[in-house]
Amino acid sequence: MRIFYVTQGVHRTGGQLVNLDHVAALRVRGYDARFLFVRTDGTPPEPFPAGYDAPWQAGVDGLTSEDVVVVGEMFGAGAQAVMSTPARKVIHNQGPYYSFMAFSDLDAMRRWGAEAMILPSHFAAGMLMQMGWDRPAHVVRPALDPIFAAAAGGPRELRIAMIPNRRPQEWRLIRGALRSRRPDLAGIPWIEIKGLPRAEVARVMAGSEIFLATGLLEGLGLPPLEAMATRALVVGFHGGGGREYATPENGDWFDDDGHLDVAETLARRIDELRAGETFQARRAAGQATASAFSRAAFEADLAAAWAAIAGPP
Repeated sequence: MRIFYVTQGVHRTGGQLVNLDHVAALRVRGYDARFLFVRTDGTPPEPFPAGYDAPWQAGVDGLTSEDVVVVGEMFGAGAQAVMSTPARKVIHNQGPYYSFMAFSDLDAMRRWGAEAMILPSHFAAGMLMQMGWDRPAHVVRPALDPIFAAAAGGPRELRIAMIPNRRPQEWRLIRGALRSRRPDLAGIPWIEIKGLPRAEVARVMAGSEIFLATGLLEGLGLPPLEAMATRALVVGFHGGGGREYATPENGDWFDDDGHLDVAETLARRIDELRAGETFQARRAAGQATASAFSRAAFEADLAAAWAAIAGPP
């Protein structure tokens, strides 16, 4: 029995790296886990990150009823490529808000052959079950890279770090509202995190007093957890999936229409930091929250999911 995670051959960002972690961890446990490369434009797969082997297979020839293929919820070309094969089929649904990008509805998933679903949070699993998913739903929460916790403890600057890609316009609204209401805070630096390796992301978060959470339509939302691991103060949007871990003790969390409230809270936190507030309890609560997303917990979730789907290796 072989397990194939179907991919376009790119491993740069959150969900792609989670797939990489799944395959690597399954191989360590003794499963014959691989990537199935599906891309029609002639582009070859990218090199794997340092420290990972590259168990590629190109094309669907040779798949048997003993094999299991795992396809992401948005990867329509991948789902189409394996649809007529005899392999067993599983959906790795990391983004429940995007569940119907590749499939029109849950019945289309069933007709395709999906016998189970792997999801990144209990929030995501609950959302799918509310919509009517009635087959096994296995929650495998991803592991935080320990590089974020390791970065904690150094000097911090009074600045706001953020990842702009989820809300490319809205963070400017928040910044503009903050500066408009409080011109005295216009000199507070805003640091955009984009195109950086993980070690540099960790360094920026750990060196910033505040992380603005800009999550939108998330199945879980790793960046706020990464920021909490560095002991940064998190202010912003839970993005849906952040409800898995967001509490009043570990951050200031808002629904999607709370832009002006976010700006007001940022101003208040900056004033408190300038007045000498250290937020030790909040930082400790954030670290404790992040620590639950450990490598050991991830591997235990993954092992339980695949034991249920495919049996022991």
